[in-house]
Amino acid sequence: MKQPNIRLPAAFSRSLIQAAAVHSLPIGETLKSLSYDFSQLTDSSTIELGALFDLADALVATAPFNTVLPLVKIISYEQIDELMTLMVTGKTMRSCLENIISLIGTTWAPGFTAQYHCTQDNDYLRCHNQSHLSAKQLQFSVEFVFGTFLRVGPLLNGHENIVKEVHLTYDTLNAQEYESVFQCPILFKRPFNQLVLPAGIANKPLASYCPELENDAISALRKKISNLAKNEGIISQVIHALRQLDDGETLNIDIVAKALNVSVRSLQRKLKESGVTFSALRVEFLIEQSKSLLDQPDLTMDMIAERLSFSDRAAFSRAFKRIVGVSPSQYRQQP
Repeated sequence: MKQPNIRLPAAFSRSLIQAAAVHSLPIGETLKSLSYDFSQLTDSSTIELGALFDLADALVATAPFNTVLPLVKIISYEQIDELMTLMVTGKTMRSCLENIISLIGTTWAPGFTAQYHCTQDNDYLRCHNQSHLSAKQLQFSVEFVFGTFLRVGPLLNGHENIVKEVHLTYDTLNAQEYESVFQCPILFKRPFNQLVLPAGIANKPLASYCPELENDAISALRKKISNLAKNEGIISQVIHALRQLDDGETLNIDIVAKALNVSVRSLQRKLKESGVTFSALRVEFLIEQSKSLLDQPDLTMDMIAERLSFSDRAAFSRAFKRIVGVSPSQYRQQP
């Protein structure tokens, strides 16, 4: 089974860009170097996980650090402040996290969740991954969760650093940076991605507990998710229309608009409101189509690129890696 096409609220990308600005990174040059047009994103937009990862990767490439942790530690949740409210107004740290996961876990990151596990000796904040993220996307997701905890944990418990150890399933050349950020031992190639915390901390009552604010945040976030889903509707319609076209038929916006019984101008406006362009959706559709072709060993990369109307093999490979997270050859090798 291959990884799904995961989409997240566009607010996450804007928050990363804001954090990069605080670090005085060359944002303008970085955004110009990316194939995704981040200027089109609105509050009602979503963004494909691969594009978000590319953004983070490009920002880190221009930074004096090598992970997204310094960005996540200062990230702003202004665009989705209900998340921050839910992080601090629950009865315990465990209930705060359960509220968030119950609302956004299956919607924005299916198969990737975070939970508290408690033993007599320690509590653990553990990331469970049953999705099919690439290795780099998994690392980004883990760093995002753990970096967020570094920011929120001290606020909830009144202690500067409550992380005893960090366990990671992967290895990295950035061990020194991890140690500098977490200020504790870092253990790689472990069974789980988890933070080791003092025993009892996950279920300790929070001084900031406020049922009224918690309920308001849950209601507001549920509504926001619903609105995002509605705006995703036009995206699903376009993808469905593309799937109905005959093999070899030109995939242009005129044909799709006719199939949807709307004008080209109206379709372009609706897609812009959803933060995407027809060209971007067309490429995403072609990449989805390419996955079945990659399962056919007799087809070369050049043959697949030509069949899908990419200019050459390199263009196909770049688009595939941006959207899926791995190269076509790496994808082909996966079971």
